[in-house]
Amino acid sequence: MEIKTWAGAQPPKLGTLLSIDHPTIVEIARLAGFDWLWIDAEHGSFNEISAATACAVNSCGPPAFVRLPDRSATAIKRFLDIGCDGIILPQVSTPAEVDDIARAALYPLGGERSIGLTRAQGYGTRFAEYLSNKSYAIIVQIESAAGVENARAIIEHTAVDAVIIGPYDLSSSYGIPGQIDSPQVARAVASVLALCKQTGKPCGIFAATAEKARAYAQMNFDLIAVGIDTTTLLSGFTSLRNCLARPNEGS
Repeated sequence: MEIKTWAGAQPPKLGTLLSIDHPTIVEIARLAGFDWLWIDAEHGSFNEISAATACAVNSCGPPAFVRLPDRSATAIKRFLDIGCDGIILPQVSTPAEVDDIARAALYPLGGERSIGLTRAQGYGTRFAEYLSNKSYAIIVQIESAAGVENARAIIEHTAVDAVIIGPYDLSSSYGIPGQIDSPQVARAVASVLALCKQTGKPCGIFAATAEKARAYAQMNFDLIAVGIDTTTLLSGFTSLRNCLARPNEGS
């Protein structure tokens, strides 16, 4: 997909993070009307098989981007082969790491990705079209102090289609885990966002709450992932339980 054109049309694009590897979760998120889905194979329980199922279930739905468990060439190849709309690469801190990603994710002459007849090309039915037109996005996550320092070179790399900031890992990198509203983290987030705006690359971020998502929308982020399926379920169940709590319960 051409993520720049898509993200630039009526931003922000609101998504949510899915960590439970079950097709029902994907269907429910699709029905909720999100603009995109974040399929998580890093901290979530998805692997390339369940992620492929998720993409198939979502085939008529919004773009589905899969966060890989790591940046290895094998992971990049296997997850691209499932036919997702893009891959999210975690913990990218240097332009050299982007060079490695490009070699694994792009076909020759741009890279060294090997060719297989997989779901990505309709098991061979769209083989020529797939090879001639890159239909997937390469999205890198900047979520460390080193990544912020090297942000311009990372963002300007021709292989990078979009950037997602990881505020929680970023706070840990600065030695203040969880303090995503600290001045140090806020400055880092703003600087990466500004660089993306300068280069015309879509910039996204994760927001744990709707309140935080609204704040990021005011900052003009292009992509915002709101919440995680697990915490959304817990919050919903807890609200239902509290609505029905007996008056004297807990006293």
